[in-house]
Amino acid sequence: MARQRKMQFNVTEDEYQIIKEYSEKKQLSMAEILRDYIKTLTLTSKK
Repeated sequence: MARQRKMQFNVTEDEYQIIKEYSEKKQLSMAEILRDYIKTLTLTSKK
């Protein structure tokens, strides 16, 4: 699936360090870690 949307957001220094260290430990990019997390979320139907 081609990526068609771009997201940008700010994080605290602590949040950045958490994702940076985790991604280094897993040998994945920070973007891959965040994309993998998003995949675990479920879509909710509109009410």
